Parts: sequence; structure tokens; C-alpha cells
Amino acid sequence: MLGPNGVVGPAEDYLCFLQNIGRSWHTTRGYASDLALYFDFLDRKGIDWREVGMPQIGAFAAHLRCTNRAEPNTGLILLRTAAPSRSPASIQRALTAVFGFYDFHADTPLADALTRSRQHRLDVRRYVSKDPRSVVAVKVPKKIKPCLSEEELVTVLTTPARLRDRLLLSTMGLNGLRVGAALGLRHEDIRVRKGELAVVPRDDNANNARAKRRSTLTVPLHPTVGRLYTRYLDEEYGDWDSDYVFINLWSTNAGAPMTYDSVRSLIARTSKAAGIPMTAHVLRHTFATLMRRGGADMETVSELLGHSSTDTTRETYVHTTVEDLRRALDRIEVEGANR
Repeated sequence: MLGPNGVVGPAEDYLCFLQNIGRSWHTTRGYASDLALYFDFLDRKGIDWREVGMPQIGAFAAHLRCTNRAEPNTGLILLRTAAPSRSPASIQRALTAVFGFYDFHADTPLADALTRSRQHRLDVRRYVSKDPRSVVAVKVPKKIKPCLSEEELVTVLTTPARLRDRLLLSTMGLNGLRVGAALGLRHEDIRVRKGELAVVPRDDNANNARAKRRSTLTVPLHPTVGRLYTRYLDEEYGDWDSDYVFINLWSTNAGAPMTYDSVRSLIARTSKAAGIPMTAHVLRHTFATLMRRGGADMETVSELLGHSSTDTTRETYVHTTVEDLRRALDRIEVEGANR
């Protein structure tokens, strides 16, 4: 990471530490971006990172609310009626990155203050979380994640003309995979006869694809995904000798595994052609929500998504809407009438 005076050694050490302990490449990249904002803020204020205390952290949080990530403007004064330039979730992630950085550099005054704050919370039995961000937290409002209806999902999955693109979208919409997991798929991971799909974490993917999990997850292969995979191999994949399932077939660098940028471009084209706003995460949210509405219990949905806790599934992916409650009431009414 570069600063006004060259490489920012303390931040580089922390980012290397994250990589060495197996943190996701996306997490490391996001933290690097947040730390770059933090050190830019310190440089503008003439503050030594080793002398930072809680007042400076509060000032940094205010700075984030008053500036835009793409076009920082430190002279901007945010009026009360104006919306913040960054979302609360983005500000919270930046603070988490900064606190993690100081936890790594444990010999600084701020790291000592964080430790004493946690201990105090434990002593008075008011401590809720060991996460350092609870010391200075930005309230992140809960909101329902966007989700497609069954009809919209079918439209999205059948919009691309090419089987490869349909298969890629289906792994997310019908099997709940993240983009990184889908791009990292090898042919050995899709077992059509057994009806299984394995998400295998690998650190050597040529396209830098990363599965968020650090252990292999094996889930049932959706029948539609299995059929699309078989057709894709017969009709489009041809004689390409590659371990990767999703490769470039019609563009430059043919035969190489597809990249994140390729998927973003595919989703943007599909969304425009179908007239349905969506992202890769919308497909994963849709998978989880439709599974839940179809009667699957929360534990099952959590297992299929590869979550370590049902709380993550409940808070992040599956949300109850008024229509869900209405359907539940209708079922109760029908069951009561049939008794």
C-alpha cells in the first residue's frame, strides 16, 4: 500500500498477516482500500498513526460520513438534512479494518485503550461482543435484501443465449454459490451421476477466484444445473483441455478461466436484457429465500449456503416480509378449517 512518502510499512505488514492466515482475497483488498483512506486522513491532519486515540477515530468516522470514496473532499461540511456519502455499512467496515490494524500492532496506545475497554465491559457484565468495532460503532440499519420472484428467476436464467452463461447464473440462483465459488469450479467438483456439487477452497486459481469457506462443502446438485452442465460440455465446451468449468470461449484469451469482471459484465447484460435489476448476491439471496418459502428449515438453508451459523443466514440472507407472514396466516387458516 502506497502513501505520500512511499510504501506504508505498518499497513503492509498487517495485510500480509491477513493473507498468511487465509483471509479472503476480497477481504484483504477491502481492508487495504479502507486503510488507504485512513492513512490519507492521518496525513492530511498531520497525525502519527502510533499516537492515535479514540478522539481521532471519531474524527475519522465523521470524515468518512462527509466524503465520497471515489472523490474525497475534506473541505465538505455535511448538513444535518443531507444523506451521508457512504453507507453505514461501508463506514463500519472501515472502522473494523482500522481496529484490526491496531489489534495487530498491539504496542500502540489505541490498542491498549481497546483492550482496557473490552476488559471494562466484561467486568461490569455489559459486554456484548468481543468484536473491537463495538467500541466505536456506526449503527447499520437493517433492510430487506432484494430478492427475485420465482418467475423473475426463471426469466433471468433463461435470458442468456449461451449455455455457459445460463449454467453460471444457475449455479448461483439454483445452488446458491457465490461468484468466487462458481469461478473456481473444476470438472471434478460437479458429479452429475451422484447428484453432488463440491465447493472446494483453492488458493491457486489462475483467475484469483476464492471460495469464502476454508473447508470443502458438498451439497446436492440441482437437477437443472446438472442438465445444463452436460449440455454445455457437449455443445459448447468442445475439445478444450482445461480443469476449469467456466472458461473464455468466444473472446480474447480463449481457454483461460473466466474472471470476476467477466461475470459482472454478464450479469449487467442479462439484467438489462431481462429488464430485471439484479446482482450476483441477489441470485444467492433469491436461492436462500425461495428455499425458505418452499418449506426448508433455517438449518437446512444455512447448510446449503455454507454458513457456520443460522444467525448469519437469518440476518443476512433470509428475511420475513409482510407477504411471507400473510402466506403463513393463510396456511394456519386453511389448516384450522380442515380440522
